[in-house]
Amino acid sequence: MKRLCFGRQPADTRYRYHPGLPFSEGLPRSNDASYAAINRNFYLTSNKGNMLIGEGAARIFDCDRNYSAMLSVHVLYNHYQGSDDAIGWINKNFDALVLPMANEIRPNLNHRSLVDALTEVKIPIVVLGMGMQNDLGPDMSELDPSTAELLHLLDEKAHIFGVRGFYTEAWLRSQRLKKPVAMGCPSMMLYPRNILSIKAPEGGAAGKRFMTAGYLTPQSRRGLQLARFFEGQDVSYVFQDEIFAFKSELADRRFFNDATNQLDPAALKPLMDAALGTDTPFRRYFHFDSVESWRQSYSWHDVFIGDRFHGAVAALQTGLPTAILHKDLRVKEMSEFFGIPNATMDEAHTMGLEAFMAKHLSTESIARFHQTYRERVRNFQSIAEAGGLRFVDRIEDDLLGAAPARELDLVA
Repeated sequence: MKRLCFGRQPADTRYRYHPGLPFSEGLPRSNDASYAAINRNFYLTSNKGNMLIGEGAARIFDCDRNYSAMLSVHVLYNHYQGSDDAIGWINKNFDALVLPMANEIRPNLNHRSLVDALTEVKIPIVVLGMGMQNDLGPDMSELDPSTAELLHLLDEKAHIFGVRGFYTEAWLRSQRLKKPVAMGCPSMMLYPRNILSIKAPEGGAAGKRFMTAGYLTPQSRRGLQLARFFEGQDVSYVFQDEIFAFKSELADRRFFNDATNQLDPAALKPLMDAALGTDTPFRRYFHFDSVESWRQSYSWHDVFIGDRFHGAVAALQTGLPTAILHKDLRVKEMSEFFGIPNATMDEAHTMGLEAFMAKHLSTESIARFHQTYRERVRNFQSIAEAGGLRFVDRIEDDLLGAAPARELDLVA
């Protein structure tokens, strides 16, 4: 499989060139740093964490990069109004369709266009990282009919049906689907050597530069807990979609430096203080349209503890000691699947930063994380290679240790 079509998540904030001429590519974002531009750039990727998913899948596999591509398969299908030209082009020009996914299994999400497109795909389909948003009932009745149809279609056609973790796998198996297998998110496979180099931070919180992310929105309990958790610390905060909760306050202001990805603290801190009803401790604020900038900014911090899974993944990719806070199933599932140190927001807030670090970022905790992570990398590699994919940087047994992989249901 040398010609791969990555057909779901973006890897960067780029425009598409709609006429689609050979040798053409979409433009990068402009240098406009207005609120309107931030909003427009968000539309190109949706949640910024999706960039790490799409990037991870597109960079880890060995393929002919001159004859592989990234696109949104359902957008292509809709553009051609369902004609055979769209998916026929994919069938003729690629050896496999790789679908890096996120929390697609949730109520009120319509997958009609994706189902229609995938029905016409003749080449092998590889699904990576599909997951549940929250717990679901004993059947698929809570889901849009198109989502249920998508799941059954993938169970029938997918060459590899990779899901985020064991919760999703178990629920799908309870629905009598046969192929779903827990593989985790492809973003966690991009820099495994860096992840395996992580060491426990020494000396507690004193003198550390912390990076965090979460949900700083008006009257947010979890946002207030996060702020109080970091009281008195040198801490930076990363905005994702929650920046749009402050449209009325920011829409007509210049508050963002596109070159440094930093938001003006003089503009943001009064808004955060008022929104959460406390003196917020954050010294720097960031918003990223580029995964490279995301990692570079993390690299001059010492520790990440935050309430965003892919915000944490960017930290792990740089080799930063990392712990994840959570309130919903999707983050809990992925954190536990990889063994990443994690706790509920309530637990972290009650413990306080020093006690939290002593428990969750100790040498022993990091060692347990690495042990589980090695197993997940080994399993991911085994599944992908059994399905005909190869890795640019395969992690060998000298780093992973030898152990048998799970038995898997794959289509020949």
